[in-house]
Amino acid sequence: MSKNTVRKKITGRQLMPGIFISLAISFLLFLYAPVDLYCANVSEFWFDFSTLLITALGMFAACFAVLMVLYLIAMLIHQYVYRIALAGGLTLFICTYIQGNFMIDKLPPLDGTTIKWENYTILRTEDLILWSVALLIVVLMYVFLKKDLFSRTVMYLSGGLTLMLLITAVSVVFTSGALQERARYQLGGDNEFVMSDEQNFIILVLDTVDSRTFAELLETHPEYAAEFQDFTYFENTVGAYSCTERAVPYILSGEWYENDEPFEDYMRRMYRESPLFRTLQERGYRMEFYDEELYLDDEIAQMFSNVYRVDFELSSYVRFAKPLLKLVGFRYAPFELKKKCIFKMAAIDELVKVENAQEKYSFSQQDHIFKSQLDQRGISEQDTQAKFQFIHLNGAHVPFIYDENMNIIDEEEGTYEQTMLAVLSGAGNYVEKLRGSGAYDNTVLIIMADHGYNGSLDESGEEAWMRQCPLLLIKGMGETHDTMQISQAPISFEDLQEAYTRLLDGKQSTAAFDWKEGDVRERRFLKYSFLDEDHMQEYVQTGYAFDRNTMKATGREYNR
Repeated sequence: MSKNTVRKKITGRQLMPGIFISLAISFLLFLYAPVDLYCANVSEFWFDFSTLLITALGMFAACFAVLMVLYLIAMLIHQYVYRIALAGGLTLFICTYIQGNFMIDKLPPLDGTTIKWENYTILRTEDLILWSVALLIVVLMYVFLKKDLFSRTVMYLSGGLTLMLLITAVSVVFTSGALQERARYQLGGDNEFVMSDEQNFIILVLDTVDSRTFAELLETHPEYAAEFQDFTYFENTVGAYSCTERAVPYILSGEWYENDEPFEDYMRRMYRESPLFRTLQERGYRMEFYDEELYLDDEIAQMFSNVYRVDFELSSYVRFAKPLLKLVGFRYAPFELKKKCIFKMAAIDELVKVENAQEKYSFSQQDHIFKSQLDQRGISEQDTQAKFQFIHLNGAHVPFIYDENMNIIDEEEGTYEQTMLAVLSGAGNYVEKLRGSGAYDNTVLIIMADHGYNGSLDESGEEAWMRQCPLLLIKGMGETHDTMQISQAPISFEDLQEAYTRLLDGKQSTAAFDWKEGDVRERRFLKYSFLDEDHMQEYVQTGYAFDRNTMKATGREYNR
């Protein structure tokens, strides 16, 4: 009799609510959540949907097995314990669902910035309210509903919501482009430091290097004037966009993107119609492309001599599960657990295994790797064909992981100013190596930023996105000075395409622009946040580039 009773408790219909709530929690956290995050950010990830799905299914199965064991144990202890466990599971499911789908607008950005959690205590308050209300409702259900009715309610509610999430997930997968084959490319670095003995045209982009900070550092570090003595520093320069994804294509094309078409369509046209690329091709330049973030496809890859279609594989599904779990937890977990779920794309990038690589070296945007390879390999002058290189380094972008000598430090100890010193030191080292190679005089070198920096979002809120002052240093072919020149001409990134042509024609940096010091003009700037790329606001700088008070909103917005 006793054995039959135990067998009935384990295998009877009373176990179904535990199965349903275990499926619901496991599905929400380890299938729906990662799929939804992947589909919303397809372009940010190098791996295919199948790679994500295999890992997610493994985590789903593990979570379901653990929860079922716990519910079996609860049932064996007592029916009351089992129903309490059901109530707890329902509360967890409902609160987690609400947190991950309706309480995400106030989350800090995962852009590498050290998060100051004390600025987000409102999240803790909202969490406490949510969990308290949900727990109260579930407790009232537990008290006032009959035993079987409560269990059936848990089963039907969790089952219904899970079915809804399943339908949503399937729809999102088929409409987001997540199932399309991902093209993967190697940016070969074998010739990264091999220059032409004819002509070289190099654009070195140092991400997030602010012109104001550079001007301040010149006062305390006069050695920069010597390191960049053959350059003109255009101090009064206004950029085009506040974030990299829109700013870099504009640097290369001079065409504004106003959210009026799919961004990939704009990018394809940018490569085909860029005045810079067209001029370089007409003049027989070999073009090399060093940017891990910019859009590529097979047709575009053929434009550049160092870009190859390759296969990437995941080196470990087990190791991949950890950053994926953190990514899910940052969005879905309660406030205190979010602090343990800081996600960095580098944790996934480290798991890349390149198959059929075409070159020995691959380009890395990390400044310390660029500097290390430069020091090891040096710059040589072996190529006989005129060469163009576009090189985009992380520069002074968060996280701030360098001391002023480019030693890697704990990001919580790093500062923007320290990182700037490291990055400028690295750029100076590149100039020095180029100067000693023999290719210096026949090289146009533009050292610039894609956008400036106005502090972190934690510190200054919306003002952080008004990053209108990028660095711009230019050295023309055969150009020499006794010391670095400083121009206060009102320059805009709108002027770059004509400047490129003039520099290719052999003009000096001082003749790259028609604008002179004392000229007055309005310069356009589109402000947006990488957290909301589909909403851009137009400003014009009516005064000096550094002055935020003269940045005037026109009232025009560009939304998708």
